Amino acid sequence: MSIDVEDYFQIEAAYQAVGPDRWNDWPSRVERNVDLLLELFARRGQHGTFFILGSVAKRFPHIPKQIADAGHEVGSHGTMHDRLHRLNADTFRADLAESRKVLQDTSGQEVIGYRAPTFSVTRATRWAVDVLREEGFVYDSSVFPVVHPAYGVPDAPNRPYWLKADSSDDASAEAPATNDEAASLGAPGDADRLLEIPPLTWRTLGRNVAVAGGGYFRLLPLWFMKRGLAQAALERRPAVLYFHPWEFDPDMPRLPLGRVGRIRTYTGLASAESKLEHIMTQPGDWRPIRDCLDDYRRIAHDTGEYTLTGAA
Repeated sequence: MSIDVEDYFQIEAAYQAVGPDRWNDWPSRVERNVDLLLELFARRGQHGTFFILGSVAKRFPHIPKQIADAGHEVGSHGTMHDRLHRLNADTFRADLAESRKVLQDTSGQEVIGYRAPTFSVTRATRWAVDVLREEGFVYDSSVFPVVHPAYGVPDAPNRPYWLKADSSDDASAEAPATNDEAASLGAPGDADRLLEIPPLTWRTLGRNVAVAGGGYFRLLPLWFMKRGLAQAALERRPAVLYFHPWEFDPDMPRLPLGRVGRIRTYTGLASAESKLEHIMTQPGDWRPIRDCLDDYRRIAHDTGEYTLTGAA
């Protein structure tokens, strides 16, 4: 179970209307909402991974420490919630370094995991894979194997795997490795490879349906997520869920969003806390990603390597 820690005015849907230069015009709610989630985790005896924005950690340095002290993992969500499409390899590297330093300084934890804002590690931003690996990140959880207008790599595996990127300009350069091919590669050790841990999907009617959290969690009936959880358990693959603190705050100020943005952002806020608590009561043990890495590496060895190329 993972939480992408950002304030309500930092969401991608508000980027055009409320850019970073106007964030200070809006009252912060992230402290209140993180407290609510930490209390819920504690009440249910569960732990998770909190991917925190560097800008949140700078403004509220007690939040990463509070999260770490409660037994949760601290990961990076970048610094300013920039989708990687607005960055390049150099600015992304700087963004990673800035967020990682402030998170480690404030939490006292080593930061080994990353999740891109809006799951924006895609074919178009595949250069980010090498940057993450070169900067020493152990795992990424940003490649969503679904069809979506803003993100997604539909043919990517739905279970942990080793992620590579084709840096050439040849869009057809390399296909995903099969299990046999991956097993024969053997050259790089685990420390030289990036472990990709995708969010939960439900495979039905020949396609992956996003059921891991976020707007899908609030907009869709809870049985969608339960179907995904049941299928993952049957197939013995991890179920990685994600939520945002603002999704549990029906009283937050309303942003000047368009009609679609309002529907996606504000639907289901009132019932989100009870739905999440219900999921926490289901059979299973929710743990931080870092505590599951040995299991995920074993799964990745079976799944093999997947190479992001410039075209599907």
